[in-house]
Amino acid sequence: MGESAGRIGLQEMITALRKELVESIIASQSEGLRFEVGEITMEFHIEVERSTEIKGGAKGGIKFWVVDLGAVELGAGAGAKDKTIHKVTIPLKPVRRDSQPVLTGSNKTIE
Repeated sequence: MGESAGRIGLQEMITALRKELVESIIASQSEGLRFEVGEITMEFHIEVERSTEIKGGAKGGIKFWVVDLGAVELGAGAGAKDKTIHKVTIPLKPVRRDSQPVLTGSNKTIE
């Protein structure tokens, strides 16, 4: 198992949100009532990790991990690590490829 086992990367989290939104919009296609998807605010804690060396001798770098503040990491890897926790708020405004707002539901009117 790699060092990132059990951790959620920032990119993975945003990709999962996008997938859930798309699935929700597809599921609402038969609904007569539409909603415009407004701004979505994601707030979470991330761990910024700078590593000088990764297992196997690979060069280190900076990684962003979404963290549960109650979780405790046990174990030590090779190389020095400097970790800090930050609260991050990211506003996202979903738009279609043509830059129009995202709508849920169908074009049919409610009778």
